[in-house]
Amino acid sequence: MNSQRPVRFAPFVVLVALVAYVAIVVAMMTGESVARAAAVGDVANNTPWVLPSMPPKCAAQQITTGNVGGCVISDYGTPDSKGWGTPPFPYSAPGSERLAGWKWLGWSYNKSEALTAWEGAMTVNAVAFGRIRKEQLRAPQESFYLFRGFLGEIQDAGYRINDAMAYNFRCTSNTRKDCSGLDARSLSFHSWGLAVDINVVANPEVRYYPDPAVGGSACATPMKTDLPQWVVQTAEKWGLLWGGYGWNGGCATPSANKSSILRDPMHFEFRGTPEQAVAIARFNGVSIDDPTIVTNATGKNVSRVFGDDRFGSAAAAAAFWSTANTVFVANGNSFPDSLAAGVAAAGLNVPLLLVTQTTVPEATKAQLTRLKPKSIVVAGGPASVSDDVLSQLRSITRVRPTRLAGDDRYVTAEMLTRAAWFNGKSSTVWVASGRDFQDPLIASAAAARYGQPFVLVDGQGTLNPVQRDLLTTLGVSNVNLVAAPGTIAPTMLADLSGLGAVTSYQAWDVAERSASVWSSLPHSTDIALATSLNFPDALSAVPFSKRGSGAPLLLVPGSCVPSVTFSTITRLASSNVTLFGGPAALAAPVETLSLC
Repeated sequence: MNSQRPVRFAPFVVLVALVAYVAIVVAMMTGESVARAAAVGDVANNTPWVLPSMPPKCAAQQITTGNVGGCVISDYGTPDSKGWGTPPFPYSAPGSERLAGWKWLGWSYNKSEALTAWEGAMTVNAVAFGRIRKEQLRAPQESFYLFRGFLGEIQDAGYRINDAMAYNFRCTSNTRKDCSGLDARSLSFHSWGLAVDINVVANPEVRYYPDPAVGGSACATPMKTDLPQWVVQTAEKWGLLWGGYGWNGGCATPSANKSSILRDPMHFEFRGTPEQAVAIARFNGVSIDDPTIVTNATGKNVSRVFGDDRFGSAAAAAAFWSTANTVFVANGNSFPDSLAAGVAAAGLNVPLLLVTQTTVPEATKAQLTRLKPKSIVVAGGPASVSDDVLSQLRSITRVRPTRLAGDDRYVTAEMLTRAAWFNGKSSTVWVASGRDFQDPLIASAAAARYGQPFVLVDGQGTLNPVQRDLLTTLGVSNVNLVAAPGTIAPTMLADLSGLGAVTSYQAWDVAERSASVWSSLPHSTDIALATSLNFPDALSAVPFSKRGSGAPLLLVPGSCVPSVTFSTITRLASSNVTLFGGPAALAAPVETLSLC
C-alpha cells in the first residue's frame, strides 16, 4: 500500500508545485515597489527562483553610456585589456600553484608570493559593508563606485547585509588555469574583474547534477537565497552580474548538454573596464572628477590618507612634504611619546614618522630616503626606540639622530615641547592628561593648528618641576584644558589655575570634546577626520593640522559621523575632508558623511 502512495498523489503534488511557481512569478511581476516593501519586512524569504531569466548581454552603446539596467555585462577578454592588473599566470608560475596560491574557484587567496606581488602593484583600497571577510579588495578606485552604489542602495531599500567579501577574481575555470583559449561559451570561465559576495550563509552556492534522461532545465532544483528579485535588478543597474543565474552555461541550458550547474546566489561580479565602471557610476548619479576623490551628496570632497598599517599611514601623511630638513621619529606603539613628537613636529612644520622599538618599517625607510632630512629627532629612550634603530636611521640617511628622552612620558613631552618652542613665548598652552590617548589627541591637534605648545600632564597628580619651569619660561597666562570628566584631580586643576585663566573642554562624549576646541575658529577649507577608537591613524593627522591653511582634526567613532561633527564641518564651511585611516578604521558611512 505504501509503495503506491507516491503514484496516487503525484498529480496533486505537481499541482501544488505549479501553483507555488505561478505565485512566485506573479510576485516578481508586481513591481519593484512591492518587492522592496516585502524585503523590508522579510529579509530571509528564501526566494526559490526555479528559472531566473538572465537578461540579454549589454550592447556596446549601453556600456559606453552607463545605462546598463536590464542587461548584463559578460564580456570576456585578456587580463591586460581589462585594466585591473595582470596576475602571474600560467598556473604553473612559481607561487601561483593551487595550494600555495589561491583557493579553489577563486574564493580568495592565501598570500602566495606571486599573487601578493601582483596585487601589491595595484592601488590598495577597501570599502567595508557589514564585515569584510578574508582579504580586503585591492583594485583601482573606480570599482568602489559600483560596489558602494549597489550595496548602499539595497541597504537603503531594506535589504540587510550581515557580511560582505570583496575581491578581484581571476580565471577560475575548473579545467584551465592559464585562461588561454577561453571564450564566452560558458559562464564558468570567469573573465577578469572584481566581485563581491554578500550574506554567504543565507546564499550558499549549490551544484546541481541534472539527469539527461529527464531533460528540462539544468536548474530544476530551487536554490536557497534571501535575495528578492529587485536586489538582483539593482545589481544589474550598477553593472554587476549575478551568480544565481548559474555558471556552466546558465540555467537555460538543457540538462543533456551539461554535466553539472553551479549556482552562486551570494556572488556579484563586474566584468567591465575601469572606464566602463566610471561611465556606469556617472549614469547612476555619482559625481566623479578625480578617481581618488569621492564627491558625495553633501558636496564635500572626501579623500583618504592611509597605509597598510600605522607605520604606512604615517608615511602616507609624510607624503604631503616634498622635502624636510628635520623629521621627528617615534615609536608607533607608544602613544605618549608619539603624540608629543607629533605636536612638536607640527610646531616646526615637519613630518612625523613611526618605528617600532627594534625596527624601521619599510614605509618609513622609503619616506626617509625621499625626504632627505638633515636632522632626525627621536622621541623616547631606548625602551621606546632602541639604539639599534638609531643606527638603522643613520645608515638610511647618513644623519646622526638626536634622542630626546626623559625619566617618564611627561618629561619626554616637556623636552619635545622645548624643542619646538626653543626660542619663543606663548601666552596660551594646551594641556591634557597622559593616562589615555583621546584627550591628548584632541589637545595636540588643536595646539598644532593654532600654533601653540602642548603639555602632557599626569591628570591625577600635580605639575612636576620641569613642567612648571617650561610654563614659566613660555610665559603662559591662558590654559586650554582638554579632559573627560573625572580625569583631572583638584590638585592638578589648582596648579593650572595658578598660571592664569583655565578654559576647560570637558564634554562626556569624545566627538563633542573634539568639536568644542574649534568653537572659536571661524572658517576652515580643510578638515581632518580620524577614529576615536585608537591613536595611530589620528596621530598621523596632527602634523597635517599645520600644513597649508591648517586642517582641524575631529574624532569620530569610526562607523558614522556624529551630528556635532557634521555641524562643525558645516559651520566651518569646509569643502575638503581628509580621512586619516583605511576602511577598517573609518567605514564607508564616514566617507559619505552619513550621520549616526
